[in-house]
Amino acid sequence: MLKLSKKYVMGIDYGTNGVRVGIFDLQGKEIVFSTEDLETVIPHNGWAEQSTIDWWQALGKVSKNAIKKAGIAPEDIIALSYDVTSCTVIACDRSGNQLMNAILWMDLRATKQAARVSASGDPTLRITGYGKVSPEWMLPKAMWLKEKATDVYNKADIICEAADWLGYKLTNNWACNINNISIRWFYDENNGGWPVDFYNRMGVGDVLQKFPQKINRLGDKLGTLTPAAAANLGLPEGTIVGQGGVDANVGMIGIGAIHNNDTALITGTSHLLFAVTKNNVNKRGVWGTYSNSLTRGLNLVEGGQVSTGSITKWFVKNMCKDLYPEAKKQGISIYDLLNKSAQDIAPGSDGLMMTDFWQGNRSPYTDGNIRGMMYGLSLRTTRANIYRAIMEGTSYGTYNIIQSFQESGFAPKSIIICGGAAYNDLFMQIHADVANIPLKVPTQLEAPCIGSAIIAAVAGGAYKDLFEATDAMVTYDRVINPIPENHEKYQKYYELYKQIYPLYSTWMNKVTELAQE
Repeated sequence: MLKLSKKYVMGIDYGTNGVRVGIFDLQGKEIVFSTEDLETVIPHNGWAEQSTIDWWQALGKVSKNAIKKAGIAPEDIIALSYDVTSCTVIACDRSGNQLMNAILWMDLRATKQAARVSASGDPTLRITGYGKVSPEWMLPKAMWLKEKATDVYNKADIICEAADWLGYKLTNNWACNINNISIRWFYDENNGGWPVDFYNRMGVGDVLQKFPQKINRLGDKLGTLTPAAAANLGLPEGTIVGQGGVDANVGMIGIGAIHNNDTALITGTSHLLFAVTKNNVNKRGVWGTYSNSLTRGLNLVEGGQVSTGSITKWFVKNMCKDLYPEAKKQGISIYDLLNKSAQDIAPGSDGLMMTDFWQGNRSPYTDGNIRGMMYGLSLRTTRANIYRAIMEGTSYGTYNIIQSFQESGFAPKSIIICGGAAYNDLFMQIHADVANIPLKVPTQLEAPCIGSAIIAAVAGGAYKDLFEATDAMVTYDRVINPIPENHEKYQKYYELYKQIYPLYSTWMNKVTELAQE
């Protein structure tokens, strides 16, 4: 084990809205953060793209800025690792040059391909809980590329995810990782690995040869920085690079949710719920079981919401511009100002209810063709009502997933939360009240960044494995307990929320399809 003094690790977090770099010491203490924004292009309704050229330029800026702000010698950073959005798909040549913009995780252009996969009845669909396949996943996106961007597909030497592309740019080593391929590519290590017949049946068996052929685990040493990568990041050539993975799962490492029966709620643009279990869980409405995806010998089950923090961001951007001067005057964030106006509104927001389907539903319905709606608007409705209804509707969607876990036999006793919502006390309290489950809040809320740093610490030899590293580098701040009388009130609204999809899904699909004509 390395001497822990005066040594640091870097965590790179590629989110939807920007690249964030954190530098930490080997006890998990934050030294500095630096962020650079990314632009998302929306060429059509339901589509979402970004440029890998922008990614690389942004990473160079933010890494150099972080090192400068930290005031440390670059050579004292022993290793780095990274997390990325998933499933963000890239078609490129063997040197990593994109042939088109990256198709972001939340892009829904492969909805029709996903429907064909869902209708196949293949036994591999146990990983989706025998339910619908999301258009976010690798297989339907690969099908879309072959069918709708045929020239790009044929020219592509590599079709991969953002993690694979970034790993190559840093080290010149092409490799995929068991984390990504288990949760989004139908790879199942405990049941034969690649489902070759399934890919052939879907008409893209040849894409398996376009995938990076080596498979790594989180914490493996992927390689070392190339001269070009070192120059871009402002680090020494030869700095160790640890194999990274999916932002949400790396975030689980960053909050210590890697032990059997742990449950994590990763919040941000979207919400993801992951549970760690030794068992195999295959139930409709629950995704998984993902074999050995995070650590060897433990499996993951998953549920998620596509639109959560992105809805509140939309609301603030479009409905609250006039509040910025007042927030600045009071020296608080605009969300703090909104919370002041919404915190005294009774649960239920005076009968205003929102569905969280703004970019479709990931689970438990897995329907990419539905969209958000709000019921209960009246001439008495205020901006504060709408803001609170957005948080409540998001929380109903989270609870719907938790209930799917409970029905599968996995009942969380507490949930470790991180990400954007963990900075918002009112939002967290609403989550706890709706679900009637305590939320455990880590000291370091930038979970993907510190999770990537923990992976780097393992790859760099500071700790023997992820368990030892999280025990040393993760601490907790407080617990948000549910308020029983609020839960009782929310239950009545939640039962009505659960009726919305069965009642209106056909109608919502027709409206969405009409808008796409």
